[in-house]
Amino acid sequence: MIDFRYHIVSIVSIFLALAVGIVLGAGPLQGEIGASLTNELAGLRKDKTALNDQLKTAETAAEARNGYLTAVSGRVLDGTLRDRSVALVVLPGAEASVSEAVVETLDTAGARLASTTSVTQDWVSTEERTATARDRVVQEVTQQTGANTSGGSAQARDVLLATLLTRTAPAGDSGPDDPTARTGLETLADAGLLSLDAQNFTRADLVVVVGGTVTDGDQAARADAAGQWVDLAVALDDRSGGAVLAADLASETSGTSVLTTLRGISAAASEVSGVDDASEPMGLASVVFALVEQAGGGAGQYGLGPRTDAAFAPVPQS
Repeated sequence: MIDFRYHIVSIVSIFLALAVGIVLGAGPLQGEIGASLTNELAGLRKDKTALNDQLKTAETAAEARNGYLTAVSGRVLDGTLRDRSVALVVLPGAEASVSEAVVETLDTAGARLASTTSVTQDWVSTEERTATARDRVVQEVTQQTGANTSGGSAQARDVLLATLLTRTAPAGDSGPDDPTARTGLETLADAGLLSLDAQNFTRADLVVVVGGTVTDGDQAARADAAGQWVDLAVALDDRSGGAVLAADLASETSGTSVLTTLRGISAAASEVSGVDDASEPMGLASVVFALVEQAGGGAGQYGLGPRTDAAFAPVPQS
């Protein structure tokens, strides 16, 4: 049985050990410990300086490469999309800088921008009143334009928008004429479902969808909304000569990424091409080259993010 003397001995032993440690630390071992810590600190500072130097070198090299690519991209892209018309569809949460860069690059490639459509969050809303009003307008525009939205598993609203913005491919165009399509789009705009920017509107051959992140609601709600935006991209691809979903994953810091969601759905990723670095010269070139690939019946995922087929889209043969 442990008695009181055992406790006393234990406590005394602890204090003796502590006293010995203090004496040694302040005496014979003081210099050795101090020198060791000083050397380690100096080594860490040296490593930090070396890493900072490497980072600066890498940043300088990246800036130089981007500058070079920007300088030569005009020659490389010139005429790549000549005689092609492209509809730009901008999703909520998309970076304005990406949209602007894509428009400029399409112009460099010789494409004609047929329209720019910014879709609002109400397009995928699950709130009962909003969804009911939206579906009522969709049905009205469908009847007004004579668009065929039946068949398949796609949402009628997605098929309608794809029919109004693009020319049906590859079986041939069966949609409304351009003035009728524009009237339908304007009705959707008046209902707050989208905004349309198109001075000389025509239905387009190809589509670029500029995506971002979904930030409203909890994780399940965000995932559902992102999936619905992917469904819209698939509908646009099905009704046109091809669609590319462009984004800048590096700048997406929060929310659920539409492009990442696309790449997580194998059936969708095999139809709609994706570019995840669309704010960089290489990514912008990939948007153009991916459109060419889409027009030829192919698809792929390109960029520096996960689940890509290559860093950049295949360069068309001249």
